[in-house]
Amino acid sequence: MIGIDIGGTNTRIGLFPSLDAPVYALLAKFPTQQDYEQQLQHIGQVLQEQGIRDATGIGVSIAARVAKDGQTVIFAPNLPGYIDKPFVSKLSALCAAPVRMAHDPVCGLLAEARFGVLRTVERCAYLTVSTGTGAAIQLGKADTRLVSSIEIGHQILDGNTRACLCGMTGCLETYTGGRQLELRYGQPVEHITDSAFWETFAEKLAIGLVNLAQLTRIEVVAVSGAIALNTPSLLPALQTKINQFLLSSQLKLRLAKLGETAPLAGAALLLALPESSVLH
Repeated sequence: MIGIDIGGTNTRIGLFPSLDAPVYALLAKFPTQQDYEQQLQHIGQVLQEQGIRDATGIGVSIAARVAKDGQTVIFAPNLPGYIDKPFVSKLSALCAAPVRMAHDPVCGLLAEARFGVLRTVERCAYLTVSTGTGAAIQLGKADTRLVSSIEIGHQILDGNTRACLCGMTGCLETYTGGRQLELRYGQPVEHITDSAFWETFAEKLAIGLVNLAQLTRIEVVAVSGAIALNTPSLLPALQTKINQFLLSSQLKLRLAKLGETAPLAGAALLLALPESSVLH
């Protein structure tokens, strides 16, 4: 099986000999092409150069909201050139293999629920804090679970007048999205050392997570993404803020066991899931 993780910044392609463990051979890692056609051609070239023929299937994790039928991208502030393009059908034809595609937090959640820190939790979520801020939730046991993509980064915060790259005003991601913050501050978020900046970052993201917990009653969140993984102080600061906000329930944060590789492993897992178990 082939897993492909198309992030807002980088793309990874992995070869999975089985779905029994998150073990794979990394075939390629390269900057994500903003041009949809160039990206497709690059993926095809990598698979051809690696001698991959007649793959059992290809699972794709993408940093974008996927249409209900799982075939196209319908919302992608960080990959606008992919919107409404026949991505799945073209990749399937290019590689002569069946293709499944899902929002990257969905794939991250699938991997952490199978191999990581969400294995024993029925009501849980996966949060990625990276180029963008995305999430997915799981409700139910493994054999009856329903996994849904949500746009946590594009919930509106009261009093927020910042314009978001998605076209709306007031989104949480204007405080937590790596690309937006880099444009605003002129440097990668990980390089910012101002304590007031990180205090605000943690507070705004905590509000988003508390809202999510109150609406869905999730109990545990696996946190991943480049910003979260490269900023060790963020997770405890977030947990402290959440504990201050929540009074009648608890929400526990756990660092994703598979780190940034979770969406790639989850992409491969898509191939073994009934399509009805994922709400795009």
